[in-house]
Amino acid sequence: MIKSFRTSLALVFLLLMSVVLSGCSDAVKNNTEVPFVVLNDDTGSFKADIYYWNVINNKIKETNENLYKIPQKMITNKESYTIFPIAWDGHNHVVLPSYLEASDKFNDFVEKADFYFQPKTIWGQEVKLVKSDEENRYKLTLIVDGKTEENEITIPLHTFKGDDGKEYEATKCGTVTSVVKTSYGAAMLYPCFTLGGGKLFILKYDNASESIKWQEVGPIKGIELSPSFPPLANRTATIGENFIVRTQTNPIEVYTEKVGYKIINNISDFRKKYAPETLNSEFPEYIDILGSYNDILFLSIPVHKNEGTELYVFAVKDDKLIGIMHRTINDIEIIDTAGNVASKYNIPKAKTLIGEDDVYFPNGNGMD
Repeated sequence: MIKSFRTSLALVFLLLMSVVLSGCSDAVKNNTEVPFVVLNDDTGSFKADIYYWNVINNKIKETNENLYKIPQKMITNKESYTIFPIAWDGHNHVVLPSYLEASDKFNDFVEKADFYFQPKTIWGQEVKLVKSDEENRYKLTLIVDGKTEENEITIPLHTFKGDDGKEYEATKCGTVTSVVKTSYGAAMLYPCFTLGGGKLFILKYDNASESIKWQEVGPIKGIELSPSFPPLANRTATIGENFIVRTQTNPIEVYTEKVGYKIINNISDFRKKYAPETLNSEFPEYIDILGSYNDILFLSIPVHKNEGTELYVFAVKDDKLIGIMHRTINDIEIIDTAGNVASKYNIPKAKTLIGEDDVYFPNGNGMD
């Protein structure tokens, strides 16, 4: 009898624990907090302060921490300097220009980089590509199971027919602009621009055979790739093994496994519904790519006004809109999917940055 009672009690306990753990799991799963930084002027000392945007409950949490500090001379001569991170995964890796001062807490996670007249290093999540002095030669670094693997690679020659019917050599009219780690090694984004228009290629590097294969993405229709909006790493995001690339219209998602693409058309619908003022701006407003965090993509549209530049940020997951941030001159508004202001925070723009973006989201991609 006692044994039966104990058995029943144990079963009830296990059932209760199962329900509790399941609830905790769902709570953790649904409590999606995204780190981002805002450049704040604290009595003349500029800091990249860290905040967390909970895209589920539409709130922002302040941390009283900063990722890095910006010397005053960089702000007063900002046209000569980059005051944003080159790359930041939001977790434990950030690439900063060498003249920015990382905070003590994050110093162990910082990689410093110098700028060159032409980009030399391209960063991705657990992957890096460094251009050699030899033409079409690179050093590819991969982090595999916590270990660093380095390989010297040579991009093979490749010719293609442009839209004008002429033959072109890819390495003469294009270059690698982004890299992503894949299950087989790495994939590189390679745009080419000719008088006949833009072409986009994926270069697949196979780690086992140490070989590189060219594959064309397209033909791309309904959008326009332009050298005015090149898909550079700091304006390209990655979700899984795929690239999110900006164009003159809607962004596209470029697949690297079965090479192809799809147009992210729904951003136009989000724009019409939640940011219609961007359609009637005095200046042509473009859809930009801020980055990604885990599987959340961040797209933005600026609004140029007489008093300064505002910004709409759309958080998209699995092609669905899950959050909206409106960066105004005087505050940050979080807008729910019904179009209402769910919360507002008194975080005014620094006066010396009034005409520029001052919000930065994680993007594991970047280039010097």
